[in-house]
Amino acid sequence: MVKSFTGTAVVSAGNGRLGITKKLVLWSVLILQIGFIGCIWLLQMSYNGQEQQQQMQQSVSGSWDPDAKDWRGRRVNFVKNHKQRGAGGGGEEARFSGGGVHCPRHPHENVNRYDLDFYQMKVERLNNTNLMEAAAYEEDLEPSLWCYRQGTLNESHVNEVDYLMAPLQCKCANGWHGRDCGQPEIIWRALMTLSRVSKRAGIAAPPIQLREASGSNLHRLYYMLELGPWELLNLDLLELQLIALIEVVDYFLIYYVNHSGSKEQEQHQHTVEAMLGRNNASYLLYQCPTRQNCSSSLVYGQFRRQLWSLCGVQMQVKDLLLHGDSETVYAPSSLKFLKYYAKDVLPLQFRLKFNVYGFYWQHPQRTLLHGVISSLNHLHNGVAQIDSYSHTLGDLNHFGGWHCQLCLSPEQIVRLLQSSYHNLNVKLPNTSRNAHIDSFYIQRLISNGLYIDGTTQLQRLRQQSEKYYAPEMALRLSSQFGQLLVNLYDVSEEEDDVDNEME
Repeated sequence: MVKSFTGTAVVSAGNGRLGITKKLVLWSVLILQIGFIGCIWLLQMSYNGQEQQQQMQQSVSGSWDPDAKDWRGRRVNFVKNHKQRGAGGGGEEARFSGGGVHCPRHPHENVNRYDLDFYQMKVERLNNTNLMEAAAYEEDLEPSLWCYRQGTLNESHVNEVDYLMAPLQCKCANGWHGRDCGQPEIIWRALMTLSRVSKRAGIAAPPIQLREASGSNLHRLYYMLELGPWELLNLDLLELQLIALIEVVDYFLIYYVNHSGSKEQEQHQHTVEAMLGRNNASYLLYQCPTRQNCSSSLVYGQFRRQLWSLCGVQMQVKDLLLHGDSETVYAPSSLKFLKYYAKDVLPLQFRLKFNVYGFYWQHPQRTLLHGVISSLNHLHNGVAQIDSYSHTLGDLNHFGGWHCQLCLSPEQIVRLLQSSYHNLNVKLPNTSRNAHIDSFYIQRLISNGLYIDGTTQLQRLRQQSEKYYAPEMALRLSSQFGQLLVNLYDVSEEEDDVDNEME
């Protein structure tokens, strides 16, 4: 009996341990399942949050009308929409393939140059005889004033008044305004014009709401840059854009059409990536497989998703989005002002200097309205809301940038005229000899300053007498961008250069 009882006890103990093991396994599986469900729930909440933010932006911006074309109406295309061609082109999803990506070192890093662009003004005492009294009074002074370095004439002195009797003010250089000399001429004039227009229209909120500049409260600036076809791209003009804006743009969102797959195109792509790399730019390079599915709304949506998935960056509603093309170089001073001082920006167009062939010829129209910048909360899928009146940056004498039309080689211009990409709407001088439009004919147009129609006379510009002759970076690096600054086909200009050298 004892032996039998002992055996039964051993078996019972073994069954008990086995039961505990089974329970532990079941509990482990249950905990893993709960953790897996929790992860799915968190991902779903994150996705819903992004959807709610997009819906919020849509409610702020109004309904989306992709067919809206008149920018003076209630809705306007913020970026250029390519009309769909073919039955199946519109439904295809462009893939983020063949492009390059370079995120900043830290996911939340921003192009914040506040400590470089601003300096704390040094107050020099007019009377240093009573140092004790001066030190005592120092405690009651208002906080030190920060001056915008580029717009300040002298970094070591106050304005020419007794600082004890007047508020502190930085001493502004010519063409700069404001207490801290942070308003360039184009912005100063635009703010006055926008204020008058808003008052006449009875609008309380101006199109640009300002704030105090601060290094701790700085919005990102995204530059959505449409390159078009590779074979019609001026790489020098593109690099000039990158160099001019590298210190103000946080992300270059660059897109182009891949329709040929040629070796030349692959070489161009590597060249652009090399440009971005040597300038240490943060960028996304997006390749559209066809022109039909490279619409602005599709590209904009792709950039939003890829910034989050590849760089961990969520576009905020108060961030700024600038849209441009390969022919435009924007003035960095106005963009930097909006980034430092703008709390909210309604869609603004730029009044650009209208150059042709190079910065040495100007179209008789003189200016061109082109490009848009806006806070993201006024966008929905690439469409911006704008009131019935227009808002612009720049006027006939102060430009928001340079639009360099047909700044290509003669061979590229011929190729452009033979393609379906140009929208110049020009009538060539003699339709019977259109087949003979060659690079030599284009060279003669450039030499004589005739527009592509062969009849419109362009205005000759000279660097010595033209204030806005070319972007500052192009003049500073004149050896690199010489073909944009000098008319290589103009014999008289070459003679003038020789005469200047002899003098």
